[in-house]
Amino acid sequence: MDDGLVLNLALDEPTSAGRQASRAKKGGRWTERAAAKRVAKRKAGPEASATQTDRETTERPAKRPRTSAQEKDSRAPPSAKRSRDVELAEDEDEGRATVRVPRIQNQIISSLFTSNPKVGPLETQGRTRPLGRPSNAPLADSSTFSGLGLDPLIIAHLSSKMNILKPTSIQRAALPALLDTDDGPPRDVFIQSQTGSGKTLSFLLPIIQDLLPLSSLSYIDRSVGTLAIIIAPTRELAKQISDVLEALLNLRLRPSDELPDDTDSAPRLTRWLVSGLLTGGSTRTHEKARLRKGVPILVSTPGRLLDHLQNTSSFNVGKCRWLVLDEADRLMELGFEESIQGILRGLDGRRKLALQAVQEGKSSEVGGWDWERQRRTILCSATIREDVQKLAGTTLKDPIIIKATEADTDLLSPSDTTRGGDSLATAGRTQQFTPPSQLSQKYVVVPLKLRLVTLVALLRSLLSSRSKRGMKVIVFLSCTDSVDFHWHLLGGTSMDAGADAAADASSPSGAEDSEGDIDSDASTAHRPHQIQTKSSAGNFGARSPLLPDTSIFRLHGSLPLQTRLASLRGFSSVPSSKQPKANSPTSSVLLCTSVASRGLDLPLVRAVIQYDLPTEGGATEYVHRVGRTARVGKGGEAWSIIEPSEVEWVKWVEGKMRGDEGTATERKDAEERSPVQLQAVAVETVLRNGFGGKGSEYEERATDVQLSFERWVLKDKRNADFARKAFRSHMRAYATHPSNEKHIFHIRHLHLGHLAKAFALREAPTAATAGPKAPGKRKLSKQKSGASVTQKKKAFGGDEDTDVAVAERRMEKAVRDQGRLTKKGGKMVSSGVAEFQVAGGYDLERLAQGMRT
Repeated sequence: MDDGLVLNLALDEPTSAGRQASRAKKGGRWTERAAAKRVAKRKAGPEASATQTDRETTERPAKRPRTSAQEKDSRAPPSAKRSRDVELAEDEDEGRATVRVPRIQNQIISSLFTSNPKVGPLETQGRTRPLGRPSNAPLADSSTFSGLGLDPLIIAHLSSKMNILKPTSIQRAALPALLDTDDGPPRDVFIQSQTGSGKTLSFLLPIIQDLLPLSSLSYIDRSVGTLAIIIAPTRELAKQISDVLEALLNLRLRPSDELPDDTDSAPRLTRWLVSGLLTGGSTRTHEKARLRKGVPILVSTPGRLLDHLQNTSSFNVGKCRWLVLDEADRLMELGFEESIQGILRGLDGRRKLALQAVQEGKSSEVGGWDWERQRRTILCSATIREDVQKLAGTTLKDPIIIKATEADTDLLSPSDTTRGGDSLATAGRTQQFTPPSQLSQKYVVVPLKLRLVTLVALLRSLLSSRSKRGMKVIVFLSCTDSVDFHWHLLGGTSMDAGADAAADASSPSGAEDSEGDIDSDASTAHRPHQIQTKSSAGNFGARSPLLPDTSIFRLHGSLPLQTRLASLRGFSSVPSSKQPKANSPTSSVLLCTSVASRGLDLPLVRAVIQYDLPTEGGATEYVHRVGRTARVGKGGEAWSIIEPSEVEWVKWVEGKMRGDEGTATERKDAEERSPVQLQAVAVETVLRNGFGGKGSEYEERATDVQLSFERWVLKDKRNADFARKAFRSHMRAYATHPSNEKHIFHIRHLHLGHLAKAFALREAPTAATAGPKAPGKRKLSKQKSGASVTQKKKAFGGDEDTDVAVAERRMEKAVRDQGRLTKKGGKMVSSGVAEFQVAGGYDLERLAQGMRT
């Protein structure tokens, strides 16, 4: 029955592409599925791909150029941005609301002044503490070197050649005890003094005065051997002590008013006192030649001195009268305790051998030497910690304790040796290790993203003072990689945006944000890393357009010895004020690790910046670092850059310097005795002083500087490696804070993305704590192992079918090897005879008996 309903069903024939897609491989590895899709696409022909391209083109609307309104909306919150995209899509598509997802850039430049943790008002912000009277300056009273018993020749040399007229407090306390020997045999001395108080002259002057009368003896010359040894923990400190010693040894040997033919004058003195320096990194052959000639006063590091004591037979130390251990706390920190014990044993052994040779008449030296006099040991330390007390107990005998704040000395009973140890322990419990009172101590709480630009702004503000020529600033960093990175960064950065436009192609707004210079000095400065040609700086001083008229040096323990000495020489050099050359730097900046925190007396250091707080030593290391300035009564500034999570460190270090470990009453008394306080400075103030401008203009200038740093990192792969390596090393150094400081310094408190900004990185490096082995090396090692197996198979002359033959050959070789081994002393050793090489009947009988058992 026909009801008039007609069904017209049309079935489209599937295309070849559709049939191929329907037969697409399911399951398996993704690489196999991707390969199958590529094969299907090729078989479908160009028509299908063209059709697909046309479809995508028609579906996706054309991208409109960015307008100024959209640029204003770029700083809007995410919800406003999404609504704005919806409105634009409705306008374009005439009512059809389609949310267009913006393209995600590979690298995003985040703003320096957004998403930073809020820093509230600090307690000491805006309050200034009046500086006290200089605590390490030469004394203003009637104390003189002549009243302390110093030789007139030495006094005249100090006043005329070295411009030293009066002693400091530690010199007034130490010189009488070291020069006066009328009360009995000389006793060992323990000197504790503030940093920068003239401790070096406290032991050099008594040594020279003790050896100077020997110059009147006819048989005395430099071949007498080494009479005084001074041990320093670092090469830089040893070189500095050697320079001061050489300046002292240039003194006149006769009064200036004495006539040459005057027979009633003092005894004629000969110039035989020669100083020497032994440090690691020098040529050992040249040092042996100098020791063979004779070095009466020797300055050395512990390792090299012990090496020559053990291996140099011509090293004559049998008559040694003085042994000085300078910076004993640093010697213990660097692990030189065993070396010092070996040096003491070596000196005692050489003395016994020399005395025995004299008694037996086998010595070739002229007689008359006072062998009854014992060696005198001086130990200098700024702190009296437990390890220093241990070192003093093993090196000092019947010691005298001298403190810089006390004119009198604590003399102990000669027969009571334990009482000296008790006094050292008592002094260690009651000590207050504080920086000089005239030092201005400040700190800045800086978010992680602003650390780098804040450092530049602080350096610019400190170096902008034109009151003095040759101004110097020291910046302490946590690790050697960070020192190298910042040295290359400051020396290689240019504020010219056009020069680095290609490197900033990945940043859409990089060229727009970096058109302006910081100031007129930066625009006229020469290209980065413009190295000085002056011999004082050599090729070790970099120049930066951000720091005009300034040389930048670096110093850390991984540099060669000559580089370290040249950097110190260039940093310490004072420019001539008579005829200054054009384009010659007048200021210097030293980027260094804690290797420069002990003992170095660098002239004209106006400020010390602790960009990274010390990871070892705590408050003691802090005081040593800031002690590089405000030396010998001069003023100075100490700046500490801390993070918002480290604000508690300020109160912690103030309490440590006051020594307020006890009850509340004791802490209050300690605060009244020693009002140590760090003054807070806002980061906005530092940026405004460094970059200038009106209102918030300093933010734009700081952003320009940050972008120039990031362009430098992107410009070269080597620069990026410097930044990543410094980032990882800083993370490792930050994790080494001791357990009692973990509540302040913990790696979990760090925002890695913000910290990456401080190293001019636009994103944190992946696997920040990973070792040098990359993830892809495991796969590469597997490929190599597979290739080695294939090569072994080919070496046997076969492939997979010959595996059985290869196994048989290996088994045969193993059986033959076992036949050549016998068990002796619990080990399998070669017998030299195999089971197929029986020499005679006796060997055959032994072999048969062995098989039966």
